[in-house]
Amino acid sequence: MSYLRSKKLYRADNDGTFWPGLIEIPEKIKSDKIDSTQKITKKKLFSDPRIFTGISLLLFVTLFFTSKTSAFILLILIAFIATKEWFDLFDYGIILPYPLLLYAALAPVLITFYYGFENFYVPFFIFPLGFIIYTGTFVSYGIYDKFGSSFLFLIWFGTGLASIGYLLSTFGNWFTFFSLISISLSDVAAYEYGKRYGKKKLAINISPNKTIEGFVMGLIVGVISMSIVLFVFFNIKFSVILLVSVFFIIFATLGDLFESKIKRSLDVKDSSHFLPGHGGVLDRIDSQLLSFPVLVLFLQFLDLI
Repeated sequence: MSYLRSKKLYRADNDGTFWPGLIEIPEKIKSDKIDSTQKITKKKLFSDPRIFTGISLLLFVTLFFTSKTSAFILLILIAFIATKEWFDLFDYGIILPYPLLLYAALAPVLITFYYGFENFYVPFFIFPLGFIIYTGTFVSYGIYDKFGSSFLFLIWFGTGLASIGYLLSTFGNWFTFFSLISISLSDVAAYEYGKRYGKKKLAINISPNKTIEGFVMGLIVGVISMSIVLFVFFNIKFSVILLVSVFFIIFATLGDLFESKIKRSLDVKDSSHFLPGHGGVLDRIDSQLLSFPVLVLFLQFLDLI
């Protein structure tokens, strides 16, 4: 066996080093080794947790969205889990108790679901007062670096989940469900196409795996899906449908990048390991938290478009 052939066969992909102790290996053993490697690869392919978790999530969400009440219960469950993930990411400890942070997640969605946006401002007054009273009474150190992240959670997560709750209450469970599915289809298209054909990075400093090619494919699939949803549920012009759909999917991508930026600043890959292959609940709902407020804004001012 020549040196160059040995180098080609035994070179490691990750660091360019050689396997120590090169020896001649009979052809049969080498072929058996290749066959076993192929079997392992196939086994990994068919046991990919991302696929099974994705299918399970789809069935789980569909089951909850069969009625408006059960869909709202799902939003409450999401608030409990996502709040815990945020609480752990920023390690609030005794500086900000979990129940107070949970209020920032629950209060906006409860108000918009039952009362609309007329009293939406209430949590944005009560949460700061509660935070100041608590920290001023019980905590005397390390509070200032926690203020920003807690108010960011109130504004970002609270407003996003409240927007989903408002659409659920006002336009029904199926419109809300298919709007969520449109974003999911966009995510799947962007991920699969970008993984296979993506070359140009979309935002390498924030999310290195996202590509421009994947984003374009996700935008096309998402816009088509959301356009169908709007066409079925609303009697509006095609140009308006297209405009709303484009902004809806673009802001879904921005929402994903926004949470990726937060995680990168904290030097973590996922918000948690709650969903195998997908990370945490925050990782699955980050796109919706920014796109649904935009959808609410458009629907509020359809007459002006």
